[in-house]
Amino acid sequence: MGFGRDLRNSHEGLMKLQDWELKLLETVKRFMTLRVKSDKEYASLLLNISQQVDKHDSSSQIQYVSTVSKSWTHMVQQTEQLSKIMKCHAEELNSGPLHRLTMMIKDKQQVKKSYQSLHLQIESEMHKVTKCDLEKLKCTYRQLTKDAVLARDKYKEAVVKGKETEKARERYDKATMKLHNLHNQYVLAVKSAQLHQEHYHETALPLLLDSLQKMQEEMINALAHATCRLPKIIYSACPSKTKESEVPEEFLKCKNELFNIDMRFLLNCGGQCSPRIVLCLGVVNCLECHVYLNLFL
Repeated sequence: MGFGRDLRNSHEGLMKLQDWELKLLETVKRFMTLRVKSDKEYASLLLNISQQVDKHDSSSQIQYVSTVSKSWTHMVQQTEQLSKIMKCHAEELNSGPLHRLTMMIKDKQQVKKSYQSLHLQIESEMHKVTKCDLEKLKCTYRQLTKDAVLARDKYKEAVVKGKETEKARERYDKATMKLHNLHNQYVLAVKSAQLHQEHYHETALPLLLDSLQKMQEEMINALAHATCRLPKIIYSACPSKTKESEVPEEFLKCKNELFNIDMRFLLNCGGQCSPRIVLCLGVVNCLECHVYLNLFL
């Protein structure tokens, strides 16, 4: 389907279509903006968590290496790595698709404005040639017809009376000449209006609509190019569910290792578990319900 061939009488529909597309692009832009903001905040929070854990571990006086501690270290490292990935992807989304989408919205607004202006211009010319100019000539034609009829009647009256016949005839000739000249102008104006109307329907309007279609298609291609990497950027950092067979061996050993901790180590700590051990307990519980796997792997 071509705009110039099939949508010649659909100006209002095309305007509504462009308005709807602009609203849709604005919605996508708001989504991208919120996504960039939330990803940056999420990355900042993850980095803050990992930094606090590193600070706590570095200040801890207890040094005990086990499968649980290795698993905990691995989780902290993965959290920090996820923070960097989320920040990188947020910046990439902001400088890539979001920037292109912003420019595209401006271009589309300009296209809509230009189309509306050009359509109004050719419509105004069409109305002027086929309506206004003809109406003016028609009114003048009526007036000159009345003048010619009046001059003819006065000429006949002068002939009957035999007074000022030449002057009456001269006025009658002038009125008739004006009427004939205007008649020729009116005939030419009608023909011009017909040609202008044909040019409007067969050439001017189809060219304008085809140009609009071409720009619409170019913008669709530009939008597809701008958003082709959007799903990858958005979802590449999203954690996916991990199957039990894919769980690192260190995590599978956490539970047994935790309950096999030497009781003498706990006694040496004054009967109190270190914050690291308490956190490891939380890791094991998360492992049992697969929450940890869904969040960090």
